Amino acid sequence: MATEPRPASPAPQRGSTLILIAFALALIGIVGATVAFLPRGDRPAALSVVGGPFRLASSKGGVVDAQALKGKPFLVFFGFTQCPNVCPTTLADLGTLLDEFGAQGGDLQAYYITLDPERDTPEVMREYMASFTDRITGLTGTPQEIERVARDYRAFVKKVPLPGGDYTLEHTLMVYMMDRNGGFAGPLDLNAGHPLALEQLRKLVSGGRTT
Repeated sequence: MATEPRPASPAPQRGSTLILIAFALALIGIVGATVAFLPRGDRPAALSVVGGPFRLASSKGGVVDAQALKGKPFLVFFGFTQCPNVCPTTLADLGTLLDEFGAQGGDLQAYYITLDPERDTPEVMREYMASFTDRITGLTGTPQEIERVARDYRAFVKKVPLPGGDYTLEHTLMVYMMDRNGGFAGPLDLNAGHPLALEQLRKLVSGGRTT
């Protein structure tokens, strides 16, 4: 008498499912660890771990205390005055953008923090920043203060020796958008053109999502 074929045992399927689940969990763990260790370099770190208080000498005289900036969004860019190309180009472009934003009724300040405090004294910063819009303020401090700010902002910096005993710096190029609570709102995208960057600034000032 003919009999119906017996159904295949579900055990192999369950085993495959468990393997897939384990693989997915492992992948999630790897991705999570990767994101956790991405704060240095040009890619932005997790929003909650970027930024912090600072109190640095201003190119306009006196000091800038981050505590006094609470309630006002602002921009931060790291560099050094002897940077040959990228820093001055970015500062000029950022200055033009901020002037455009101001002409549209926007009010936003940017802070250029040197990563070379040994050479970039307040006097050097004052002379250097005179070439750019006054909407950008240069900041410097002691090596310990600058090291702490760079660490808080997850800014990468590396001293590169040059012939003759001189040196240059490799560093993070990102313009940080900081919200009214001093939190990291995302990177400003200057490369996409001013229309998009202006929209980012409008959202930053209004408290909306910037990215």
